[in-house]
Amino acid sequence: MRFHLVDRVEEINYGKYIIGVKCISLADDVFNEHFPGYPIFPGSLIMEGLAQLAGSFFEIMMHEKKLPLRRAVLTIINRLKFIKPAGPGDRLVYRAEIITMRDEYGVAKLTAEQDGGICARGEFTFSFIDIQNEILQKSREEIYRICMQNAKVVKDEGGV
Repeated sequence: MRFHLVDRVEEINYGKYIIGVKCISLADDVFNEHFPGYPIFPGSLIMEGLAQLAGSFFEIMMHEKKLPLRRAVLTIINRLKFIKPAGPGDRLVYRAEIITMRDEYGVAKLTAEQDGGICARGEFTFSFIDIQNEILQKSREEIYRICMQNAKVVKDEGGV
């Protein structure tokens, strides 16, 4: 993965939702050309950050349920809307809520908030594919460990 667009996971409720954070810095490479004199964090990277959080959540859920490890691959983007731009100094709070999780696919409702207001929202569908590479899986586990080391785990009844 070239860009890690979730800096950390703040909260997780297994089977229901996960909350992650992306802190945008003027030092981010994207601001060299997007746009000179008026830096805006690209919507495609907000979308990617939301997809990374939701895809990771599905993979974490598989691990938690002791299911065979599979990779969550983004296949459909539904009703994605960008409501306001984000730029240097902004802290984006990403939230992914599981709508459906089946053997072959999962659907998540996603939001990106900035200063308490919605920056982007949508619904993403992921297909689950078999992992053929043990090195890749170990790398993913290390990323999860780093991002989740201070995450608050919320427990309640229910969940998917």
